[in-house]
Amino acid sequence: MDEILATSSLGNGCNLHIATLSRKTIANAGCDHLGYGGYFVFETSETPGSKGITVLGKASSLEAAFRLIDLWSIRQPVAA
Repeated sequence: MDEILATSSLGNGCNLHIATLSRKTIANAGCDHLGYGGYFVFETSETPGSKGITVLGKASSLEAAFRLIDLWSIRQPVAA
């Protein structure tokens, strides 16, 4: 990972991130088809047996990445 813009804890050892990723990390995640530049949305897990990262998508621009960060910061907790 080159530059993490934001991280959000999802609980249970899972985190959601927006960051730039190295070519090797992108290739290891099987996401070469997304290209190597830009900001990726991905999940990490600290649970036993988890393997690296799961790339969920790619922000269409730096502005879109910052908008996702804004949305995360204003989200309301969900009542159980």
